[in-house]
Amino acid sequence: MTTTSGSSSDVCDEAYVLDAAAFFASYQLYLTKNVYTVKEVLQEVKDSESLKNLQLALSAGRVKILEPGETHRKRVSQLAEELNTLEKLSKTDLELLALASDLSEKCGRVVIISDDSAVRRVAARIGATTLTIKYWRTRTSRK
Repeated sequence: MTTTSGSSSDVCDEAYVLDAAAFFASYQLYLTKNVYTVKEVLQEVKDSESLKNLQLALSAGRVKILEPGETHRKRVSQLAEELNTLEKLSKTDLELLALASDLSEKCGRVVIISDDSAVRRVAARIGATTLTIKYWRTRTSRK
């Protein structure tokens, strides 16, 4: 895992991986630590209010941008292909899932916050918990 912003040394028992939907809902403002995303998500957050809140969280160190390792990218692509969801996942989705896979080796629990059903299917296979924004429900899967 490559750290783009911040440090991965603070990875602990629980990590949150946020997609663009989480930032649109300003979810990062409610989480106090171990909040991560990938650089591709930053390009998807364009509305002024969400962007302002995201930039505030980044500057305060409440959100860290990390890059997953290549092993985890390959693992996620293979799982998505097995689940027939690869064509439904964007590059950003694949990066988020690879990051969650990477963090799952270092954390006891990884929570992906996303409304994307294809992301949730692959997340279950890597043992991550998912939380949806739109429906406010949690789906849990364990390794």
